[in-house]
Amino acid sequence: MRILSLDTASPFPSLAAGDGDRAETTRALPQNAAESLPLAAKALLAEMRLTVRDLDRVAVVSGPGSFTGLRAGLAFARGLARARGIPLVLVSTFAAAHEAVPEPGNVLFILGAGRGDVHAALRTGRAVAAAAPPRPRTEVEAEARARGLSVLDLGLLGLPLAAAAGRVAARDETTTGAVVYGRPSAAEEKQATLLASGPGRTP
Repeated sequence: MRILSLDTASPFPSLAAGDGDRAETTRALPQNAAESLPLAAKALLAEMRLTVRDLDRVAVVSGPGSFTGLRAGLAFARGLARARGIPLVLVSTFAAAHEAVPEPGNVLFILGAGRGDVHAALRTGRAVAAAAPPRPRTEVEAEARARGLSVLDLGLLGLPLAAAAGRVAARDETTTGAVVYGRPSAAEEKQATLLASGPGRTP
C-alpha cells in the first residue's frame, strides 16, 4: 500500500511515504511548512519513483498541536485525497507518538500547549487515551510523578511523527477521526475575551 503521510502539527514537522514492503522515506519540514508542502511531497514521491497518481491513501497528524500547522496540513491532505478519490486517515498526535515510541508500556505523553499548559495522554499497555484538555505543566508532571509514571515530552524527543502516522494509517482506513485543536487560536481567544467583557469595555 502506498501512503503519503504528513505532520505539520507537532514541534518537528515531517513528511513520509511508504510503498508496501519497501522502507519508509522521511523528510523533515520547516516550521512554517504550508508553502513547502506541495513541492516537498512531489520531491519525496519522485525520489521513490512514485507520483500522486500512485497513492492509495493519505494520512495526516490531526492534533493536538500547532493551530496554524494543523490547518495547513489538513487543508493540503484533504485536497490531495479528494482530488485523487482516496481515503484520508486522521491520526492523532498521541496515537502517532504511541506508534513511534512503543516503550515503556505505561507512560504519560505530553505536548506543550502554550501559556505554561500541556496536552497529555496516558498510555497503559497497548492503548493510548485521547488527549486531555490543556492543563498547567507543573500539575500534570507532579501527578505523573506521584503515580510513578514516566513522562515523555514530544517537544523534547525530536520525533518526526509522519512515518508513524503512515504505519497507523496502513492498518486502519477509518476516515472519521476528529481534528483536535486543543484550544482556540489566539485570535479566537482574544475575541471571546472581548465579548465576555461586554459592549464598550476592554479586557
